[in-house]
Amino acid sequence: MKHIRLIVAGAALAVLATFFFSFGHTGSLYLELANDSTGEVFLRHPVYQGQEFSVSFIHSVNQSPVNEIYVIKGNRIVLTALEFETFGAGMPTQLEPGHVLVRLPDGGMRIDGFDRAIAELRYMVPRGTDITLTIGAEQISLSSMDAPGQTVRFSVFQRGF
Repeated sequence: MKHIRLIVAGAALAVLATFFFSFGHTGSLYLELANDSTGEVFLRHPVYQGQEFSVSFIHSVNQSPVNEIYVIKGNRIVLTALEFETFGAGMPTQLEPGHVLVRLPDGGMRIDGFDRAIAELRYMVPRGTDITLTIGAEQISLSSMDAPGQTVRFSVFQRGF
């Protein structure tokens, strides 16, 4: 009888360990912003699967605001939507299959339906203007990271147990 209890307890522990390593705690997930040339890390921000963030900037050609919306999926950054004020050079001129154009209350536009997975996202931070990361209630200026003139690499990584 004691032998059977040990076998059942061992099996239960094996099931729990499998669950823990497969579905349970998998370590901490971070959005990392680093200098693309030097690798210097500017920011490591804790994130979770499905978390949304956006990157806003003034478009270099048509000089109007653009807001790109992303979500964390696995170890990838996925573009889900694009908001902008006007059509023009460098902006979408037609919808791709699965995309939906929505008029915003302020007169701007939003294209939903993107599903572009990106392992590493890069933004060149121009001098004299800014790019802003919005994640949760936080707004983070890339210029404040001492990044003007630099390319900032966004990536997602997982730190172990």
